[in-house]
Amino acid sequence: MRIKKDENRPLLLIVTTVLLVMLISFIPEDFTIGGYTFKPIDLFIDIKPDSIFYSSAPIEENSNSDESKYQVLQASADYKQLFASLENYAGLLNNSTLNYSLMEPGKKVPLSGNVRQMKYFFDALKNTKTQKVRVADYGDSGNEGDFGTADIRTIFQKQFGGHGVGFMNITAQDISFRMTTKHSFSDNWNTYSALGGKNRDVPFGINGFVSVPENGGAWVKYEAQPISQSSKSFTLAKLFYANAKKSTIRYSFDNGKEETVALNPGKGVQELLLDAGREVKTLKITATAAGQAHFFGVSLESGNGVYVDNFAWRGNTGISFKDIPENYKKDFDRLLNYKLIILTFGANMLAAGNVNFNSYRSQMTDVIKELQSSFPSTSILLVGLGDKVIKHGSRFVTSPDALKMIETQKKIAEDTGVTFWDKFEAMGGMNSMVEWVNHHPPYASKDYGHLTYDGAKYLGEMISDVLINANEQSKNN
Repeated sequence: MRIKKDENRPLLLIVTTVLLVMLISFIPEDFTIGGYTFKPIDLFIDIKPDSIFYSSAPIEENSNSDESKYQVLQASADYKQLFASLENYAGLLNNSTLNYSLMEPGKKVPLSGNVRQMKYFFDALKNTKTQKVRVADYGDSGNEGDFGTADIRTIFQKQFGGHGVGFMNITAQDISFRMTTKHSFSDNWNTYSALGGKNRDVPFGINGFVSVPENGGAWVKYEAQPISQSSKSFTLAKLFYANAKKSTIRYSFDNGKEETVALNPGKGVQELLLDAGREVKTLKITATAAGQAHFFGVSLESGNGVYVDNFAWRGNTGISFKDIPENYKKDFDRLLNYKLIILTFGANMLAAGNVNFNSYRSQMTDVIKELQSSFPSTSILLVGLGDKVIKHGSRFVTSPDALKMIETQKKIAEDTGVTFWDKFEAMGGMNSMVEWVNHHPPYASKDYGHLTYDGAKYLGEMISDVLINANEQSKNN
């Protein structure tokens, strides 16, 4: 009799545990007792439809109901249909022998917003045989290593001419995995960034960085890599700097004899041309004095055509443009004459949590308006946030905040009259990041946030295709 009673104890323990967990699941979110804050528990999260998850997502306070298409997902009939389609699609996958991982994800999504202001870029493309047309591609850590940018550059240079990787910083964080250029430098540079929140009294360049030599002998070296036609060599280097002392620098091409050239101590951003007179693969520049100048970077070029500069702002939201001096922006507009600025931000604002979308909208609107003032003959393309997922039970699903950010970015484009490209829809829409991770080869890493080399290449090709198609359509208008 005793043995039979003991046999019932495991069952009793299981039932007690289930009841306890169920009771805990009814505790209100953020309920605190004894310094411990309970987190919500949902025992049925894996079997609930996603539409319930999105409909229960909190709506930002003080938001207008007519401006909340993405905040209350169930209010959109299109997305109700999308959920039904996803469920049907999932059923097909479970009952199919096809290898969907071999299919290219996403779809073609055209430019939207004020596409007419792309005329500055499209008009400039008509003259690439006689002039250089520059593009500034800004983004967060997704841009590091020249990812994506390199593919846009290669495609445009193949069609419109020019070769060379364009703008390079003096020092950088991504030198270990940037394949288009081997970048090395000495450890006696002091580098300051508009992204770091410190030393804001040091004027930053259009790249958001500035490097100052600690002493004479600080050097930087760039070595072209044969990854593509556009990256294998260059003939001309442009050094950008400001606040120079009366002094000289030393430089050499292809590890040859060092030459000496004087810096201009004039005000504002200065440009020093270093002409190799032939195709070369390496450039080394050496400072000769401590605090000699504020060095911003070097542009590696060869001939007329298109140059796409890669500006990677790790961990940034895009708001740091306000820390680049207005007069420096105008100086770079005069020297580099950008015809297109691409802005790809938003992910890091979500990562910070508790996003005030109205505040972000206001700040980014101001940033873009300042860029429009500094670069009056430049087209601006705002690239929306791609799919950003969170863990929902045992699955990864699109974050409700990602949808809010995309809607906010559309409003920013509308407020400023710039062009918008919906990367979220181009990736495939809801939960598409999972498809990119599971693609063969993987198009996104297992952190479900960053693209792989192959994924960045595919995305770069998508953007290039959209821009080239829009350019062709503009010829018929």
